[in-house]
Amino acid sequence: MDHDAATSRYAFGNFAFEAGPDPEDARRLRVLVFKDGAPFTDLHGQQMQKGFAPATGPARIEQFCRRFATDEAYRTQMLVKHAFACC
Repeated sequence: MDHDAATSRYAFGNFAFEAGPDPEDARRLRVLVFKDGAPFTDLHGQQMQKGFAPATGPARIEQFCRRFATDEAYRTQMLVKHAFACC
């Protein structure tokens, strides 16, 4: 695991994550997902992202990133959930 506290970047295997303020909602944090250096897209072709409450600590964000990167069933579940969130 790599973590850069200044930029809130995490990396596990082929996956990388960037955490920061959500530009569309200042009350939330946003984690963007990358795979092999490119944006990891959802079933709609949009970059996969996950929102968190601003008080969420780095340990919880790291836990999400690690699980997303290493647990294929969890990753698939997140992709399906993300696909239907807009409908």
